Amino acid sequence: MSSPSDFTLSQAARVYGVANTPLFLVRKLQADQEVRAMSDALSGEQILNALREAVKGVPATPVEDVRPYAFLVALWFKPEVEHLREAAKLSAPSWRWFDYIAAVLLQTFSPVFNQVVRVPPAVSMNSPSVESTAPINRTIIIP
Repeated sequence: MSSPSDFTLSQAARVYGVANTPLFLVRKLQADQEVRAMSDALSGEQILNALREAVKGVPATPVEDVRPYAFLVALWFKPEVEHLREAAKLSAPSWRWFDYIAAVLLQTFSPVFNQVVRVPPAVSMNSPSVESTAPINRTIIIP
């Protein structure tokens, strides 16, 4: 089983370093494969608990700066909205964009439902031939 500390978020930290708007950061985190992997590997409860811990202190590194935002986006990928709603209620005074990003993610949340549909193997059918075995009648008309 994975834990939130298994994810280094180094690419997310680089993006955060150049982010000039919260929406830019959100778009980049939504495209970040590690944030997506975190969402896939961890339960909503695990991410929410890690987020609660992350916003308790003051960030000392770029990764600690971006971690709460990455957790919010990871919760946005989950099929249920409950954990994201709980996350939006948290106080995060050291993260200036936290409330705004949480509100944007809640407004753009769309429940996702994955269903695997098994399609039976294709039925083999004889395809029409390009060549014809029909006799060819030619009439030659000479003027």
